[in-house]
Amino acid sequence: MPAIPWPLNEAKRLLKAYPSQTTLRLETGFGPSGLPHIGTFAEVARTLCICIAAKQYRPDIQLELIVFSDDKDGLRSIPENVPNAAMLKEHLGKPLSSIPDPFGETQSYSGYMNKQLCLFLDSYGFDYTFCSSSKLYGEGKFDAGLQRITEEYDTIKQLFTATISQEKRDSWSPFFPICEQCGKIYTTKVTDINKANYELSYSCETSTDSYVACGHKGTIPITGTHVKVGWKVDWALRWYILNINYEMYGKDLMESATLSAKICRVLGGKAPVPYKYEMFLDANGAKISKKIGNGISMEQWINYAPLGALLHFLLGNPNKAKKMGMSILPRLIDDYVNALRTDTEQEEYSALFYLSKLQNQTIPVVKSQLSFALLLNVAQSIAINDASLLYNYALNYDASVQENEEFYKQLCGYAIKLAQYNQQYQETVTVKNPQWLPLLKQASQTILALPESEFDGNTIQTLLFTVAKENDLPIADWFAFLYQSLLQQEQGPKLGYFFAILGKEQTAALLEQKNAC
Repeated sequence: MPAIPWPLNEAKRLLKAYPSQTTLRLETGFGPSGLPHIGTFAEVARTLCICIAAKQYRPDIQLELIVFSDDKDGLRSIPENVPNAAMLKEHLGKPLSSIPDPFGETQSYSGYMNKQLCLFLDSYGFDYTFCSSSKLYGEGKFDAGLQRITEEYDTIKQLFTATISQEKRDSWSPFFPICEQCGKIYTTKVTDINKANYELSYSCETSTDSYVACGHKGTIPITGTHVKVGWKVDWALRWYILNINYEMYGKDLMESATLSAKICRVLGGKAPVPYKYEMFLDANGAKISKKIGNGISMEQWINYAPLGALLHFLLGNPNKAKKMGMSILPRLIDDYVNALRTDTEQEEYSALFYLSKLQNQTIPVVKSQLSFALLLNVAQSIAINDASLLYNYALNYDASVQENEEFYKQLCGYAIKLAQYNQQYQETVTVKNPQWLPLLKQASQTILALPESEFDGNTIQTLLFTVAKENDLPIADWFAFLYQSLLQQEQGPKLGYFFAILGKEQTAALLEQKNAC
């Protein structure tokens, strides 16, 4: 595979922007209002690829990746894939770090979400520094920045309000006070600023359909844990205080990034080198959302696919939108397996070069042409629940599987799990030409008549074509019928190879079973 250019190009941009610095700090952000998804993980993995490329250019450079959780943000709505909605409803409008954990495992809502992200990143052995917004506010790490925001209040307000509607400009403030009485953050309104003392006055007066203001009024310090700055100002605050040199973001945040960069410069900092990427889409082409829980969760990747397959998926050009979903997961896994057949780690900056560096381990070179999709279809068609049994089918079909025994045993395990998942959620596929069901017996007899020496994928595939021709059937419709009746799918692997891995007895049993339906 040719070199992957985008990490190389980004590393050059980063090093050019900071030619004399010996230490650079890169950041990725996480909004823990819902379970972490692939988009969150992608930022980490991709940014680490840039670190790998930068090290190739300047081996002496020190690089630190900050994974920042905005857990002082308020909960505006309840995600559909989170339990205990009734309990969470009572806490809407409060900071995520002060809401109880709906899963009952940690001290807070954001504590659970942060834990899930770190568990996934740690499963790769990624080198990163985790930072919590609530912790940094609480430790006073943002105090100097909050004071600078107060001092530059008018300039920042002028920059920000130029981007919002006229009716919102007078009431806008970079600060979101946390009500001392009800603990909510989105119900408060700043009524006065005392720049000399770094204090503000507020009123808890803004109610919505989701949360109700308590009416409390008070005066609080701007520093410490009493306030949070709004999103675009908060981004600039991080860059300024943490000295961030590089950050990538989705294209939906382009305007936010431009404004945050301006605010960062007002505070006296240098905005990081930016990089915009396209969004991740679910199998239907919709944007992935933590609230809806579409796409593939990180937990699903761990359960149903090799970790390397996810990284390989992410290594593609970030400037192209990428679809993901449980229905297309087998294809994504096979894209990875195919790379293992064609790439080598020695090809500098190939996909496997980055994979080996990210995973800190040798990547297997796969010789067998056996695909994951074929393993999955075998597991589904004859209801195999034992990964070792599925591996024996694979080994009988292709002896070269043994050269990557551990790898293929893992693939068989994932195939079993994914087959069980599909069984739970699989929709019934309508067989469009049920009058052809008796032809399955003809196909069975023809295939069984083959000598063992000729029982291979190509020969069986040819026989299936022959059955269609002998009965004057449209080839495309015939194979669509076979997929529908045998696999409950609209499409699938080459059936000749599918039958070859099943073997004669299982092939006959499957065809006879469907013929009898």
